[in-house]
This record gives sequence, C-alpha cells and structure tokens, in this order.
Amino acid sequence: MNDRHIWVDYARGIGIMLVVYAHVARGLRNAGLPLDKASYMLIDSVIYSFHMSLFFFLSGLFFLASLDKYGAGKLMRGKVATIVYPYLIWSLLQGFIEVSLSAYTNAKTSVGEVLALLWMPRAHFWFLYVLFLIFGLAVLVYRQHQARRHGMIILSAAAFWVLHLYLALPFPFDYLANYFIFFVLGISVPSLLKQIEARPALYVLASLSIFIALQTLFHRTLHLIYTDHSLLLISLSCSGIILVTSMSMWLSRMRFTHWLGVIGQYSLPIYLMHILAASGTRIILSKIMHIDDVATQLLLACLAGILLPMLVYRCAQMPSLRLLDYLFTPPKCWSIGVLRK
Repeated sequence: MNDRHIWVDYARGIGIMLVVYAHVARGLRNAGLPLDKASYMLIDSVIYSFHMSLFFFLSGLFFLASLDKYGAGKLMRGKVATIVYPYLIWSLLQGFIEVSLSAYTNAKTSVGEVLALLWMPRAHFWFLYVLFLIFGLAVLVYRQHQARRHGMIILSAAAFWVLHLYLALPFPFDYLANYFIFFVLGISVPSLLKQIEARPALYVLASLSIFIALQTLFHRTLHLIYTDHSLLLISLSCSGIILVTSMSMWLSRMRFTHWLGVIGQYSLPIYLMHILAASGTRIILSKIMHIDDVATQLLLACLAGILLPMLVYRCAQMPSLRLLDYLFTPPKCWSIGVLRK
C-alpha cells in the first residue's frame, strides 16, 4: 500500500457517499415523499448491511502502526482531540438546531435528548462515540500484540459478534459487539490487501459476483433485511468491504476518479455536517420552493450533504475565518497540551 495508502481515501469517499444517500433517502421517506417502497427498502438494507462496517474496518488499518509510534496514552489523547471533540461540538450544535426547528423537521427533539450525549449518542453521531470506545478496547487487547495472541483476539471478537445476535446487550455493548470484529479485521489483513493491490480488477469482478450472490440470497431468497439476526450478515459485511476495497484500489489508478479521493479526504466533516446540509436543502425545496419531485430532492440534497460540508471545512482553513476551525478541531494550545501530557 503505497502513496499514503491513497486508496483508503477512495474507500472513504465511496463509504461517505453511501452514508449521505441513505440518510437523505430516509429523510425523504420520513417526510412523506412518494418513494417506491420496495426499491427504497431493498437499497436501504443493502447499504446498511455493510457501509458502517466498512468505516470500522478502515479505522483499524493503521491502528497497530499508530500504537507502536505513539504508545497507548498518546494515541488515546489524540483520539480525544480528533473524535471526542467533534462528537461533543456537533452533537450539541445539531441537537439544539433540531430543537429550535422541530416544527419543520421530521422528528421532534427535546433538550434532554441533546444533553444525554455522554451516555446516549443521538442520530448518526453514535459512530464517533462507538469508534472512540473501540479504540480504547483495542488499546487494551493489543498492548502486547504478539502473533500468538492475534488469532485469539480475532476469535474472541467473532464470538462477541455472534453473541450479540442472540443476547440483548445494553448500549454500548451491543454496538461494540457488532463492530469490533471489523476493526480487528482491518488490523489483521495486510497480506490480503497486498494481494488485492497487485490485481485489483480481478478482485473487483470476483468480489462483485460474491456480493451480488449473497445479497440476492439474503434479500430475495430468504426475504431478510439488515436488522434481522442472521449469521449471514457478517458475510454481507465482509463481501461489501472487499468489494469497496478492491474498487478503491482499482479506481485510485485512474486519473479521472481523483474527485472520489478528495471526497474521502473530507469524509469526517461530511459525516458531521451532512444531516444539517441535506435536511436544510429538503426544507427549502419543499417549504419555500414547493418542489416535491423525489429525484430532484434526492439529487440536490445529496449534493448539498457532500459539497456544503466540504466548502465550510475549506473556509475554516482561511486565516480570516479561522474561528470556523473550532467546529472541527480544538484550539491548538489545548490539543498540543493534550498530546504532550
């Protein structure tokens, strides 16, 4: 994996576009727009069967290198700045905007729900909450990461995943059980990634065939959706991860796909802001411009959910608008102090 693992940016780009599309489509359906129910439910279930597992997998890729370089304490202090800080800022910001605009949005939000962010994350911000906990758990189990223990960690994470299918675990243990295995797989597959990188087009064809076959079996033959408890779900997630990984390695070698890697580089600000951007676009189109065409709403809301966060983040890098940077990163004096402790 050369050139700064550039394919990872492409994978993040694919993943974040799936996130934005899925949330926009759900927002349109909750707003009562006439989406075709069968198509909507199938696409929604296919996306949710693997897209968040993909992000945990990508987060695990460089974990051991970071742990070796920084040590457990400095690594986790860094995650406070890069995960916990934006989680707190945006949970409060989006939460109170939703409270003030409850009359215009699909869901009604209370101040109490917003302030419960320390023990019950709201909306899509659960990912950052769980990701920080998974980094902490990984630090505990990998501090002595001898090869002989690595297989045991994978088996334990897999058993933890199976357990959550049959036992109602409280939050956040249910999310840890569901996603820790994919973080561990990200740590565990450097040799497979080298094989894929050597022949990405071949792996695209093979993984696409497997992905389609498994999704057809799951959704069409067994008539299941991603919320059903099935051992097949881990196969769906893994096939989706391998498909996106091989596609990303393949696309990263093409000049005309550079834009996808750029979107991936902005995946965190897009994740943080896309709900506000897309929901605001939907409200303007419906309430002010009286445009309820599903295709128009879907296209413009997705574009807004991707492009507006990128614009805001770029503006935050301008010297005249540096205060905007505090929406994404803590003040330099604070973050430097945290890292040096």
